[in-house]
Amino acid sequence: IKILQQKSPLVDLFDYEEEIHDSNYLESEEKTISWQEKIFSSSEVKFYSEEKNCKNQLQKDYHELITSENVQGSRLFTYTAEDSYRQDKTAVTSSNYSSFLSRKNASALPEIQNRKPFNERYNKQVIDNSPTDSRIRSSHYLYLDCSVMHVMVDLSNREQVSSDPETSKILLCTLTYNKAGKVLSIDPDINNAEAYIIESIGMNYEYWIEHEIPKVYYQDKNISDIELPPANILRLFLTLDFTDARDFNYNSIFITYTIDLPKFWSTNHHERLYGRTQRCKMINKLAHFSYVAEITLDLDLNCLYDVPSWPYLLISVGSLDNWTRYRIEGYTSIPLPSSSGSYEFKLQTWRPVYGVVNALRRFFTGGTAELEDIAYCGIPRDHEGKSLDKKQLRVVPSGTVGLRVNIVQQSKSSSKNRGYKFQERFNSGSLINTVNSVLEQFKAARERMIQARSDRIDFLNKD
Repeated sequence: IKILQQKSPLVDLFDYEEEIHDSNYLESEEKTISWQEKIFSSSEVKFYSEEKNCKNQLQKDYHELITSENVQGSRLFTYTAEDSYRQDKTAVTSSNYSSFLSRKNASALPEIQNRKPFNERYNKQVIDNSPTDSRIRSSHYLYLDCSVMHVMVDLSNREQVSSDPETSKILLCTLTYNKAGKVLSIDPDINNAEAYIIESIGMNYEYWIEHEIPKVYYQDKNISDIELPPANILRLFLTLDFTDARDFNYNSIFITYTIDLPKFWSTNHHERLYGRTQRCKMINKLAHFSYVAEITLDLDLNCLYDVPSWPYLLISVGSLDNWTRYRIEGYTSIPLPSSSGSYEFKLQTWRPVYGVVNALRRFFTGGTAELEDIAYCGIPRDHEGKSLDKKQLRVVPSGTVGLRVNIVQQSKSSSKNRGYKFQERFNSGSLINTVNSVLEQFKAARERMIQARSDRIDFLNKD
């Protein structure tokens, strides 16, 4: 973080700019701050230096740290998760007061439930006339366990003995880490070009927030020991980057994803097969997520004697506004690429529709029609048959989801023929499925044509 004081409009009246600088002038100050790094302000150093002011264990630890290392106060300082700092100090009687519950509702998301196919679920009953306390708690919204850190600046007058903390201690940015989704949010966002402005009494300040990436040296990149997968196992290192979403009808959208593993596939991290991004507001019909998920998948290469299937990525897009109106915005699915490399997709979504009442409910209260099983947006795992009939499902097109996929394949066998054999087998299996699909469509069209011809002959015979 870098902060500096704007030039005074009176600077042109003097020969030298230093003539208008006083002891409080902040020429420039820059600090590289790590996550949950404690940096003390001048007032904190003065307060914790006196042992009589330290009551709890945290304050005593601060006192010992300041006295032992002779810590000096800084203009830029931080409040960590252990500090008792309240960002919102608005009085209860104020008109713009926001309660603790309303602030939690702003970041709440519906809990991810019903991950299994519908015929395998234990909670098939939609309405529970006598719910238990645990059922009520599980049906409530999921409040994410977060750690918070605040970066502040001290703009107090050094010549004054005391100053108002409301005007002298200014919040520059807030960092929130979601432990469940492993998402770090920065508010306001990183700005490398245009500066943020702080309007203070008599003077304005500019500051920038940048992402500092540590340098990686060549010797740190060398890996002496690489863990190899077991024999007859093809291991996939998969990275999913949900970049953006655009052209959806409602704001405050989030993405829920599920990786459907077919036969012969497995993973040691089952909890990573599904997940959900943070909520994101759209600007000009565009929302940026930059949500990254990683998972490792294993394929048993003994399936070479069968037609192999590849995992599917199932995606649903939902919205949840400040009035807790939950809506399904769209579904889409895509098979994971079968070759190593980096891929970018723009996935078109669709959503089901069900009459005028559902449209009114969607607009006023939320709770729109959605699929009982998200696997139905692709090909369900327990589906048997050569074709899947979806013509009774009424849908309308929705927005698009940007997805970047990175895949690395690893196998203990160094034989190129085996990898080629697997790829050839998979391509031939896909080709067979495609040919079978074309033949089924041709057969259905031929039967419809024969039926139409027979109906016309019967109609002419009646005449």
